[in-house]
Amino acid sequence: MVAVGGLMVACLLVEISCGAVEAVRVQERRLSSGRILGSTDPNTTFAFYKFSLQWPPASCDSSLKCVGDIPAEFTIHGLWPQLSNDKGVILQTGNLVQQLMQAWPDLKNTSSLKTSQTFWSNEWTKHGMCSDYGDKPLDYFKAAINLRNNFVQAFKLERGVSYKVKEIVKKVKAAVNGTPEIACRTKKGGKGAKILLELRLCYKKGNPTPQGIQDCKVSYSGVCKSTLDELTLL
Repeated sequence: MVAVGGLMVACLLVEISCGAVEAVRVQERRLSSGRILGSTDPNTTFAFYKFSLQWPPASCDSSLKCVGDIPAEFTIHGLWPQLSNDKGVILQTGNLVQQLMQAWPDLKNTSSLKTSQTFWSNEWTKHGMCSDYGDKPLDYFKAAINLRNNFVQAFKLERGVSYKVKEIVKKVKAAVNGTPEIACRTKKGGKGAKILLELRLCYKKGNPTPQGIQDCKVSYSGVCKSTLDELTLL
């Protein structure tokens, strides 16, 4: 166990580690079979990262039953290693906790540390263990927080305003120098009105940092069918 300082961080790491025991065993079996995961070796199973930022008001407008204060800024959904065909790879300090609660909360209950710890543990076992940080959970979470902070400091959209998909793409690219994927959904009870659900940014394998950004393979997903589709930021 890495000593980071603070009982809450220690508890977080214990929960992540304990929640990932079976995934670790799966990873060890794959490692022993010669299939290398979680390294920068060019023969690993993933090709790049997709960093997904969710817009909380839109997420909570869906079937998700949110409790607590709903953030009015983008929060992390996940940092996902992706295959070359853009399919996801799935495996098989007090200060950090505070940062995670702000940047990566579970929207089902933003005030519950326990709920968020389960969310983080699931993201680690499904995605983090397949990343460049396969045996370094703290580095994985720090990398995601750094990407999110770099983004929210550089990029702003005005709530209640409608934008064409291509306009959002242009604004994001101007802010972070990479073409994003815009994830759209239909507003609940909105009679077909489209809203922005997530912004996804893509990063090079071995370099999930602001300097490693690259263009995503698709510029929109979900219910959007064209870059001319109009979305509202709730």
